Amino acid sequence: MSDQRLLTIPTFSIMLEHHTIMRDVIREMDEEGEPYIREARFINRLHRHMQNVGKDKRKQLSTAFSTENLLAAHILVDKDEFGGESRLIFDRSVIGVFRLFDRSLFQDLTDVALKIQLGGVRLLLSQLESESLLFSDADLNYKELMDELFHRLSELLNSIRLNLVKMQDINQELTDASEHAAKTDNPQIFALLQQESIGKISRLLSRHILPTRQFLDEKSRLQDGRNLFECLQMFRRLFERHQDHQRALAMLRYEITFNSFHSQMSKVSHSVDQFLARSKKRLRQFNAIEAAFGELTHALDATQKNIKRSLIDGEFARNDGSFMGLMQQARPKVLRISRSEAYLNNVISDIEARVADHSLLKQHRYAQLVSSKDDSTERRLARAEQIFDLVKQMKMAEYQDLTLALHRRLNQNITDYHFIDLLEGLNFLLCNHDMLDGHKLKTTNIRNRLAQDEIIYLYRKIRTERVIL
Repeated sequence: MSDQRLLTIPTFSIMLEHHTIMRDVIREMDEEGEPYIREARFINRLHRHMQNVGKDKRKQLSTAFSTENLLAAHILVDKDEFGGESRLIFDRSVIGVFRLFDRSLFQDLTDVALKIQLGGVRLLLSQLESESLLFSDADLNYKELMDELFHRLSELLNSIRLNLVKMQDINQELTDASEHAAKTDNPQIFALLQQESIGKISRLLSRHILPTRQFLDEKSRLQDGRNLFECLQMFRRLFERHQDHQRALAMLRYEITFNSFHSQMSKVSHSVDQFLARSKKRLRQFNAIEAAFGELTHALDATQKNIKRSLIDGEFARNDGSFMGLMQQARPKVLRISRSEAYLNNVISDIEARVADHSLLKQHRYAQLVSSKDDSTERRLARAEQIFDLVKQMKMAEYQDLTLALHRRLNQNITDYHFIDLLEGLNFLLCNHDMLDGHKLKTTNIRNRLAQDEIIYLYRKIRTERVIL
């Protein structure tokens, strides 16, 4: 490193210009959970950055980031030797400035950090309660104590606000992590990424989110003394008792602000809880599938190596609960698309019927029917008459499932369609042979399901067949 020296402002200006160096340093300190950076790693990062700049810039960086210059500029507060390694400790205010530039560098509040902050507030409260100070700005000790109190509360408020801003972005981070894990084709990598994600979020939840949430809960009871809100309320009473209404009002504002942070932190906690539950369930399912597949592969190999065994022994399925019940599941239905004359006639007749419906609706505007949820008798009768006229003019065709076909035609063409409309239309068809247009009805024993408004209805299929004279 260079032996030249720079003043504090030029040094800090160069550091701001090349802020990515300090960004990486701070991120490494946070990941290691240490308040210092090893000098060897610091120099290594500096040299990697210097490879991408010109000769003059390299000389400038070498001078500004030299350990001797950083100590002389009071940017480094100490350099010590521990365990055979040299460690650099940056001034906390310098680190704080660089954290402001990058939201990802906001330092997470831990239970220990919050207790230290609360301990300082309690100490100031105990000094006020001792009645050893005059509640007057003329008393320099009292004024100094007030300045310290509001400075601590402002710092605490800002720390929580910054953490909340960072944590509110966690949903996007969780979504990105899940998508990254889902895109991998390697099952082992998927499981590893899921475990890492669960571990990281679990630590964040237990170390930062839950302690902050409890710290901001006005109903929490602490064994070692008052919680934050009890301290603020006690400050407010003391100020009111001594007629210091401005500071009493300020304490009330702090109470309201911290309380609002609690509700926002609760939402973040709930989101993380849901993500953890989904991730753990997904990982358990993945492990169960992998285990069952491995056992199935092993059983299959046994049949391939033994000429006398062409099938997997049924005892395997009975011993492994993963495969129980599979024989009871219905086989997937085949999509019956063929070139047969009957199938094509069915498709063509359905298309013709729908085109006729469209022309009919466009001409008479039946889509403006009043909602059947109106339970007045007059409205229900009027709507039933309109549906009757509509169904009567619809073109009939050959259908394998008349109920489903009528449901689709009414659902697509009637505004605010309800299941009662289908029942009324179907009832008109079943009771009026003129509407069948030369078709006959055949009720089968085949059952089908129809979903409407999150309710599933079970019915028997009704076929229509053209009567050949």
